[in-house]
Amino acid sequence: MPETPHHSLRILHLASWYPSKIHGTLGNFVKRHISAISSVHSGEVWYAAPSPPDQPIPQNTHTDCGNFQERIVYFKAQKPVVRGTTRALLNLAAQNDGPPFDVVHLHVAYPAGKAARTLARRWGIPLVVTEHWTAYHEEQRNTLPFWRTWSMRQTLKRAQLICPVSADLAQSIQKFGTASQFRVVPNVVDTALFRPKTAPAHSAEHPFQWLHISSLSDEQKNISGMIRAIQLLRQQTAANEAFEVQIIGDGNPKPHQALVEALGLQDCISVHGEISLEAVAGKMRNADALLLFSRYENFPCVIPEAWSSGIPVLSTDVGGIREHLTADRGELIESEDEAALAKSMLGWLQGRTTFDRKDLRNHAMKHFSMTAVGNAYSDVYGAALESLNPQQA
Repeated sequence: MPETPHHSLRILHLASWYPSKIHGTLGNFVKRHISAISSVHSGEVWYAAPSPPDQPIPQNTHTDCGNFQERIVYFKAQKPVVRGTTRALLNLAAQNDGPPFDVVHLHVAYPAGKAARTLARRWGIPLVVTEHWTAYHEEQRNTLPFWRTWSMRQTLKRAQLICPVSADLAQSIQKFGTASQFRVVPNVVDTALFRPKTAPAHSAEHPFQWLHISSLSDEQKNISGMIRAIQLLRQQTAANEAFEVQIIGDGNPKPHQALVEALGLQDCISVHGEISLEAVAGKMRNADALLLFSRYENFPCVIPEAWSSGIPVLSTDVGGIREHLTADRGELIESEDEAALAKSMLGWLQGRTTFDRKDLRNHAMKHFSMTAVGNAYSDVYGAALESLNPQQA
């Protein structure tokens, strides 16, 4: 493995997903990656945000984020969105009068990929791609239009290194059609924000607190299946086995609230819309466990956030989750198995499974902290520079 560079590099981050005035939470995990990297390497992030045709186009912004500069430009969305994205990002490059960059780091291959590979080629510098997208998995990739898959493949082939957030995603990207070099770097967690409570929330006076955080997409997260499993659980619990489930996300809560009411579960399930990251961290601290029932995933950020908060995770065995979720950090069940979910929740509720909060926290610090991810990308950049210019290594 190449040594971590001893000097700070200047990185241009091009984001396909990023929080903006259009969508405040889109790609918030991308911003956390960039924050971690920028604790070691300076640079800028550029994001071209497509504005819906029926809405006014917001003003462009240039924000000093401390360790990096953030430039967000807005354009009226038209299909294919890659055209407007590429034009906006290349216009930013033409206006850039700062010092040159050492690496182009693309976060998600589409739609910013064409601009990323164009600039990397123009400037003669490496292209690194971090990938989070579930679209590479077999059950989804066949739904992508041909022109989009072609563009994604061109970008991935141009990259010196591809950094999926899980080994499972790396395998899917390889099957998608690229022989590029891979190095898995997980999502990053703000371990200062996501921290344990001094004592467990659950006691004889307080019900067991389950927490679910997601996009609320039923297709992926299977919220309706989780609610039905909780109905099974309530039928099996004794009067002294009280529990509460909070379901929170940045999607539409209304269909899930309607199902909770239809099943008469308002006394034990509450469904809420988007809350701030600080509020999410507070919910984590006061929960006993994180609950996921997804049909497909890569490795969602909420899992290491839960561990950083000292709580275990009960999840379906999908995507790259099993790469870190071992028996001492939680439990895996089969996707779609509502009876199995109810059974496992009952076992946790009755105290048959216990977890070491300190070990959960230590695992998160070692693998997902700002320092761990920042150092991992230092190694990635060193390898990418060596691959592009081996004679100078």
